[in-house]
Amino acid sequence: MPVDPLQLAQLIEQHARTLRLWVRSRCASSEDVVQEAYCKLAVQEPPPDKPVAWLYRVCLNLAEKQRLSDTRRQRREQAWAQQKSSTTNTDDPSNLTEILAAVETLDAEQREILVARIWGKLSLEEVAEICGISTTTAFRRYNAALQTIREKLLPESEKRQ
Repeated sequence: MPVDPLQLAQLIEQHARTLRLWVRSRCASSEDVVQEAYCKLAVQEPPPDKPVAWLYRVCLNLAEKQRLSDTRRQRREQAWAQQKSSTTNTDDPSNLTEILAAVETLDAEQREILVARIWGKLSLEEVAEICGISTTTAFRRYNAALQTIREKLLPESEKRQ
């Protein structure tokens, strides 16, 4: 029989905040990792003898898995962007590095929309549907992302004009 719901609620209340803090240094999505660990505990058959220690171990494993996944995704995105740039752009390769660095500084929502729109070649309607937002919101975030990148890439002399 899985963990008693009252015991699970008590474990969440007592340990979730500490687990998120503990996992935060190991991956970017600590809340997701902790939530997934509690979901695994809820259906664990038979329940662990030491659920708190079990949660810490599962969170550690999930955080490492998430970190590796994020690293692989970033490498794939950078490799794809470099390949695409080298076949379509004869500009200075340091320009690509600057662009990628500027894209990385965007908040997650803007970066997601920008990548889907430019590299994914999706329409704003498709991007809005995927992200679960209105087309108008997608358009605003897309324009804000472009403006932020322009500001980061413009030479200082052009910013003052």
